Amino acid sequence: MTISTPRLDSLTAGGTNGVFDGIRLADGHVLTLNVGPGAEVAEVFLFPGLEAPDTEAWENEDDWEIWLTGGEFGDGSLYGDVPVEAVRALIVEHGGEHENQEGPYAPEKPETAETIATRALTERDITVHRDDDAGNTWLVIGHNQTRKGFPRMLAEPYVVLYLYSDADEEEITVERAPQSGDEWTVLAGDGTGAERELMTRPADQFADCVEAITAWLAAPQVTPSRTK
Repeated sequence: MTISTPRLDSLTAGGTNGVFDGIRLADGHVLTLNVGPGAEVAEVFLFPGLEAPDTEAWENEDDWEIWLTGGEFGDGSLYGDVPVEAVRALIVEHGGEHENQEGPYAPEKPETAETIATRALTERDITVHRDDDAGNTWLVIGHNQTRKGFPRMLAEPYVVLYLYSDADEEEITVERAPQSGDEWTVLAGDGTGAERELMTRPADQFADCVEAITAWLAAPQVTPSRTK
């Protein structure tokens, strides 16, 4: 299937009048470009989260220009003399152009792991609770879904869900969006303080975790009170 780029076609045909104008990509990322009418190259600014391909077309990065125009390092990346066809290829790589091209052109904030997980589990009528300690955050799902309030983790079975990363340093979190290299981790606790790993999956395979949690909730569990 050929992906069209009508917004890019319009901007490059008529030019941007010496200013940067934007294109919102299908996955929520944003770029802006400054291009003359019918020009074959453009200045392109990539907002944070949108990375340039490692090709010759994107080798002319200009951090100095960003500083002169009031930007700060980390605000994004400015590239000069980028072939329009290279810009088109980047847009296609991200699924094409977003159906909403109305300004202002600001990148959409990606959903956090907590939002993604809570929505998916709530759709299964599963109640989710957030917990945290020492900078780490995670979600807790009690086996007894009829009980109101936070699960009694030292008295009843429960599941813990979070993103795990050790890219820079060990991180357990649900506060940010899933990233490449993260792992969804599901731990099952028996209500005595003991936990075992129920499942780990890459960041893009959360559906497997939903199925595992749903199956765990459907299975009978032995609580400490039942063993006495």
